[in-house]
Amino acid sequence: MHSLKFILDADMPRSSAEVIRSTGYDVEDVRDIGMGAAKDSEIIEYALENERIIVTRDTDFGEILRYPEHPGGVIFRLPYTFRAEELNRVLKEFLDTVEDNELINAIIIVELGRYRRRPL
Repeated sequence: MHSLKFILDADMPRSSAEVIRSTGYDVEDVRDIGMGAAKDSEIIEYALENERIIVTRDTDFGEILRYPEHPGGVIFRLPYTFRAEELNRVLKEFLDTVEDNELINAIIIVELGRYRRRPL
């Protein structure tokens, strides 16, 4: 079991939460905690207060950089034509590859076949 915790944004498939859980991480889905329609800033604040790394497809979450003490974010830059199964395959491959310490205090951009880390 990993000690890191994630929060899944509403633009990610619900099934992605199970993929994250299956790799040993704790995850909350914004739709399950009454934040499905929340503004990005509200999700960032919630993630900050609860020490959760945001998992999203929304590139606007780059504003997280204004919060240097934030645990971080993982932004998936994949074609929006990807079905949930395709996105979840990339998510699983990413989680199987990345080290926990790479996720902390960073923005990670995940693309097909690679990811880039940007420290906060």
